Amino acid sequence: MRPVVYAAQRLREAFAAAKVLTMETILDVLGRPTRMTAFRKLAALDYRASYSHGGQYYTLNEIAQYGEHGLWTFDEAHFSMYGSLLDTIEHLVGVSAEGYFARELHSLVQVPVHNALAKLHRAARLKREQLGSEFLYVSNLMGQTQLQRREERLMQPSAETEPESEQTFGRVSAQMLHALLGALNEKQRRLYLGFESVKLGRGGDIRMARISGVDVKTVTRGRKELLAGDIDMARIRAAGAGRPSVKKNRSDRTAE
Repeated sequence: MRPVVYAAQRLREAFAAAKVLTMETILDVLGRPTRMTAFRKLAALDYRASYSHGGQYYTLNEIAQYGEHGLWTFDEAHFSMYGSLLDTIEHLVGVSAEGYFARELHSLVQVPVHNALAKLHRAARLKREQLGSEFLYVSNLMGQTQLQRREERLMQPSAETEPESEQTFGRVSAQMLHALLGALNEKQRRLYLGFESVKLGRGGDIRMARISGVDVKTVTRGRKELLAGDIDMARIRAAGAGRPSVKKNRSDRTAE
């Protein structure tokens, strides 16, 4: 008795007609073999599983019309020439000039990305750097260069960044800001700049550093201290400031 052969050609014709198939349809086309057999037939046809919908949809690479970023959407199913969502995000970040924020990746792949980014970061497959109120995801190899390019772009005058900072800090306001900073001690300065950075939102650390002339790391530290509630009022005064101690006053009176 001859063994049953499940013809892959029937599967190719089904894909040509529908473009995208579910596993149940694939099994029906092949005559209800085991799933292992179905995957062997798919592998022979160079298939791709969707990175959306838990990988429930399948297509062939020869059918998928991948765009600029190697992505293709058919109906509501999303496919990538790089495979899974994790592999796709890792590739996109790796080849980008200046990394990606989560919202930018979400807009690109059209599915939620936060869980995938968390997994990639925990597995040390991607790095992340905080810029303002967001994390910038960068590659392990080019991370420093990507971060620098993003910071430079945020610092450049543009329709998105410059008008807001100019409206908030005009020339007169900038002069007043420098006068105010000169009257504050080191911790007070970074806390105030951190407060203004939080108000500005994304890219606030860089904008406040540019406006004030203070190192961006100082602004970031002040913002993080504020957000963490790490404000020790007893240590904010400059050394020697404040009222003389009671003990000193009493000792002075005794000496008199």
